[in-house]
Amino acid sequence: MGGFKKVLTILFVFALLLSLVVMVSAKEITVGLVVQNASALSQVRTMDAFKKLAEPKGWQVLTGDGKGSPEKVASFIETFVERKVDAIVVAMAELPALEGAIKMANEAGVPIYAIDSGLVPGVACNITSNNFIIGAEMGAFLADKLGYKGNIVAIGMKEHHGTRQRRETLNAVLEEYPNIKLLADYNVRYTNFYEDAQKAMEDFVTRFGDQINAVWCAWDDLAVAATKVLQNFGYSREKIFVVGADGHPHAYAEIRNPDSPLIATVAQEFEWFAAKAVEIIEQIHVLGKSPEEVLITKNVYVPVTLVTPANVPEEDKQPYRMPWE
Repeated sequence: MGGFKKVLTILFVFALLLSLVVMVSAKEITVGLVVQNASALSQVRTMDAFKKLAEPKGWQVLTGDGKGSPEKVASFIETFVERKVDAIVVAMAELPALEGAIKMANEAGVPIYAIDSGLVPGVACNITSNNFIIGAEMGAFLADKLGYKGNIVAIGMKEHHGTRQRRETLNAVLEEYPNIKLLADYNVRYTNFYEDAQKAMEDFVTRFGDQINAVWCAWDDLAVAATKVLQNFGYSREKIFVVGADGHPHAYAEIRNPDSPLIATVAQEFEWFAAKAVEIIEQIHVLGKSPEEVLITKNVYVPVTLVTPANVPEEDKQPYRMPWE
């Protein structure tokens, strides 16, 4: 009989501990999430994935769209602080322009976790792809496809740390292969990047025409914009090809089309950016682990995949598993 009571006691203690674990894991927190510009598909994918993963945990997710303006991003951060959120996530933002808002959050004891935004003082970490690797994949593919000689034009944006790093890596490729000539380089305005990229490509075609063999674009939206212009001028993949980065469905659709100039992109796992942010916030703010224990380094890298006609995924698919699958 005594043994039976002992078993019951053990089971009771186990059930109590299990209920405590469930209570802790189900702790409700509030997170403020602001993106720099929701007209960029990468930022929409990141925001949607974060909500999809966080809300089933009972978290309240407040969202904001900076519409390309650092001032609006800063305003959202300040609003989140005033609403006493437990944590703030800032995605694809220009952190150096947010110094005052970051300081306000720090003084209020509200940690800021960045996604693909670089690192500045006051930010706990930056979850991102290694953009030097993205640039290396883009540049190496471009050089290989050209046969290490030819003329290219480039459309980028130096204001964002990631696209700037990709462009810097292209410089290394061009230095290695001196028979690849950069005819012209254009830096788009972030607030109207698609139309700006189209105008840049129209100017390139007008100035250089058939001299152009390839177009390097810092991300897929620019690549698609350049592709549409080239198609309007009658250029196919055999004459001029385009390389981008991000791995968006509209880029995949172009890659699947053998007549489209867009031939390659480097897929970033934006959904996993969000998943990693949710994981880090849960570890620290729900399970009570210390930031030092959870964040071994300030930059937290997520893998990337080069996508070409050889491995382009089917419609509505990605070349990687989604975090909720």
